Amino acid sequence: MRTKFLVSWVIGASVLFSAGFSSHASAQGNLIGEAYKAVSPTQAMQDYKSVIETINADLIKGAATSHGGRVKPFDTLARETMLYVNGRYGRYGDPAQMYIAMMVSPSSPWVEMVEVREPDIRTQLGFLKTQRLVSLADLEATNFMSRVEPLLQKQQEDSHSLNTEQKAWIELFNQYSLLRSVVMGDHLIGSMDFSHLFKGEASTVEATKAKVVDYLKAVRANPQPDSPAVQTAAQALVSYSRAQKTPDLYAHYLDKLDLEVLFNKTQIFLWAAIMYLLLGSVFLYPESRKKVTKKTGIIFFAIPLAIQIIGLGLRVYITRFAPVTNMYGTMIWVALGVNVFSLLLYALYGNALISGFMLMTSGVILFLAQSFPLILSPDLDPIVAVLRNNFWLSTHVTTITISYAAFSIAMILGNVTLVRMLLGYDTKTFVQEFEKHAYRAVQLGCFLLTVGIILGGVWADYSWGRFWGWDPKETWALIADLAFLALMHARFIGWSRGFMFLALTPVAYLMVLMAWYGVNFILAAGLHSYGFSSGGAMAVSIFVVIQLCVLAAAVIKHQRSRSAGAGGSGSV
Repeated sequence: MRTKFLVSWVIGASVLFSAGFSSHASAQGNLIGEAYKAVSPTQAMQDYKSVIETINADLIKGAATSHGGRVKPFDTLARETMLYVNGRYGRYGDPAQMYIAMMVSPSSPWVEMVEVREPDIRTQLGFLKTQRLVSLADLEATNFMSRVEPLLQKQQEDSHSLNTEQKAWIELFNQYSLLRSVVMGDHLIGSMDFSHLFKGEASTVEATKAKVVDYLKAVRANPQPDSPAVQTAAQALVSYSRAQKTPDLYAHYLDKLDLEVLFNKTQIFLWAAIMYLLLGSVFLYPESRKKVTKKTGIIFFAIPLAIQIIGLGLRVYITRFAPVTNMYGTMIWVALGVNVFSLLLYALYGNALISGFMLMTSGVILFLAQSFPLILSPDLDPIVAVLRNNFWLSTHVTTITISYAAFSIAMILGNVTLVRMLLGYDTKTFVQEFEKHAYRAVQLGCFLLTVGIILGGVWADYSWGRFWGWDPKETWALIADLAFLALMHARFIGWSRGFMFLALTPVAYLMVLMAWYGVNFILAAGLHSYGFSSGGAMAVSIFVVIQLCVLAAAVIKHQRSRSAGAGGSGSV
């Protein structure tokens, strides 16, 4: 599946489909007792959006819910739910509003909300290949269940035997099941009731349901978002949710609910990305670059850096762990490293052009991290038990990933050189300056990666009883380290200097890409299973192909220029 979102409320397939919305609309009603109304998709969407406009979700965003092994605000629960089902956080409005409206609107079963992500599955179900969104009623009217039932059985017997298409079918079933539980109110009631977390405790489901129903009835009966009745019911629901008994493991989250809501709202890493891109463009534009003093340039680096550090600090404060527990976290960390290392290079050498490229790189990394939440999950849920050692997590993993930042600097400088060569610019002085910076970055990256590998071995001996086991993650980290060490050795003995050193840094970086992304998203094998996910393989493959094509074209042009005596691109 594309995310590790755990759908705790998925129940037996036969039960789910035995009371389908489409066939029992007249007999069924939503949580507040209003009968479902079979309408056209257009009318359903109009009704749904009209309900959304009446909801002030801010009133209950801070309510405590239990999901994913921690207490989180309703705002986060709604965001994660809508993302998983719909593919976006807020396709029709604020995700919390969308979530509440699905429970209140009598037309919600006919709202096209479920994203069918695989085109082939759409056509097999009888939908148009271009129709990404379908409703609960649409799915029930197809042969959906007959296809899913045997796969669910197969998953129970051996989940590893499922192929990519079969996993996609099960993911669609999970999306359907999750949205259905939202519409029926089971999802919210289950997440706000903490009694199941304690053995022998009396159930509080009915009390929780009463509070939820009171709030939803107030929303339905008072179309004004700021109605006193709605505010009173919302306050009662929030107070009730926060007053429930929680396990000691969860207790520290209760004090951070409002902070997490603020963290979600500010989108701090997106703003940092925008700042990086804007300030990087100032360095890259010749006229503005001439006007930037060294002191001003350092301030340009410091502003988005401070914003990003605040965001990382909030993630660490909320989760209590280093922000490198998944691909999203490592990308944020690498973007920080690129900026910090580039700031050091700028302070030492004052090359504003290189600084512009590095600021842009940090911005692009952050922007990519924010753009694909289904693939690069930004959730703050607890990490697996093997990682719950802050000392090793904060030393081994952060050291490994920060080395990727240094290698990224060298890779970008190498690619800029390749592009300049293809565009026919004179590169002699340019290459000399860029090679110096790239070489320093490679030195730093190799040092950090080597230290990180050694620390990982010590942690592996502590956790698994062996220092080294040729696990794919370990092996590819070593391959990446050896690739850049070989590149430095080739430069030292004169085999690869100047243009060729810069040209080969992107090739060595492909080993980093495999260690960083490929092991988790393509191989998905080994003991580092807590980092496994899927998605993005096509985009990464395209990047690799383009990278190799650019490299080949630039090297061929460089060799022809040297043969013609017109290169001037530095020694080889």
